[in-house]
Amino acid sequence: MELTEVIGVIFDFNGTMLFDRKYHLESWRICVEDLTMREMSNADVKNYIDGKGSKEILEHFLGEDLSDSMIWQFQEEKERIYRNLLLKDHPSLAPGLETFMDYLKQAGVPMAIASSAPLTNMTMYYDEFELFRWLDWDHIVNASPEMPGKPHPALYQEAVKILKVPANHCLAFEDSQVGIEAAYAAGIRNIVHVVADMPGQIEGEMPGVIKSVRDFTELKEL
Repeated sequence: MELTEVIGVIFDFNGTMLFDRKYHLESWRICVEDLTMREMSNADVKNYIDGKGSKEILEHFLGEDLSDSMIWQFQEEKERIYRNLLLKDHPSLAPGLETFMDYLKQAGVPMAIASSAPLTNMTMYYDEFELFRWLDWDHIVNASPEMPGKPHPALYQEAVKILKVPANHCLAFEDSQVGIEAAYAAGIRNIVHVVADMPGQIEGEMPGVIKSVRDFTELKEL
């Protein structure tokens, strides 16, 4: 698929538009240390946090089954720590992304974001990175109790609906396996795998993936 054939673009956010893996890992480290009153080693982070879901992380370190409401409360605290770390550091968007989005806007290609990030984080991203330069707030879809997270296709289905573009004419950018599965299940057949924040995460080929890139500076090679 040539970029000239694209009539709609949908981005995942974390790990795709923003390389923020280190902030998530550090916020989990701080959160777990506060909960357990013990210092976390790098091995702990690698073996029991990196790539794991909230439930698995919390139940491992707390040593007990947790209700959904308890997991939600602890996860909210972790996200608060994450936001503080991010705002303190003021990282930039992924290399080449702003230039690419400028190109899409000038070409009249509509854009949307389909993210599993909570609303509080997405609101911060919208303001901190001035995403309003490229897309309206109503072009951002994030997970909620009414909107299942990835790998369910709902986020991408809603983004396609907002863009009013056939799914097979959309180009999606994703960094995770569950995200790629969600985009493909929504009917998107042109997916770029962005790998810089999590190299080696996905082994082998996946349906719909037309290219793997480190960041958006490599899009000229599509």
